[in-house]
Amino acid sequence: MGVTLFARCVRWHLHALGSNPLTRRSDRLEALAVLAVLATALVAVPLAALTGSQIRDTGVRNAIEQSHSRHSVEAVAVEGSAGMPADFDSPASVRAQWREGGRLRTEQIVTPGTVQAGQELTIWLDATGKVVTAPLTAQDAELSALVAECTLWCVMVAFGALAALTVRIRLDRSRERAWERELQLLAHNDDGWANRHT
Repeated sequence: MGVTLFARCVRWHLHALGSNPLTRRSDRLEALAVLAVLATALVAVPLAALTGSQIRDTGVRNAIEQSHSRHSVEAVAVEGSAGMPADFDSPASVRAQWREGGRLRTEQIVTPGTVQAGQELTIWLDATGKVVTAPLTAQDAELSALVAECTLWCVMVAFGALAALTVRIRLDRSRERAWERELQLLAHNDDGWANRHT
């Protein structure tokens, strides 16, 4: 059903670009604007794919680099979380303790949710021993690329559709003014009929 309507729409606008003498210039301009949106949607596909591919490659490189420079350790929460997970201004944090080499280390860390005292959790450290986020994965890179592709395509099509809508609104106003002029001429111009009967 949707494909049929799309095909009819394209066929109608292509027909408006034909040599029919009844087709107004405004109809041709409107048809060009709509077909330009369709062309933009088609051109945006490879551009979005190229952008997504670049983001994917960068994400995979970062994931590989982080997997080599970060390692996980098992820690124990010394006390419960300070802050609620729903409070975005102050993310949940907990005082955790873990062994690093031969020494016991205690530090305040941010957690994705509420943690109870004594609960075990996995934390990630970089090469210098600083607490960092978990390394990116290939799936993260794939998801980021997919989101970027869809966003870019939607933005390009939306801008094209907005431009076409602006053109149509202006053409509609122009057509309304033309109709008004024609009606005024029809109402006030008798083509000399009154003069024939005097």
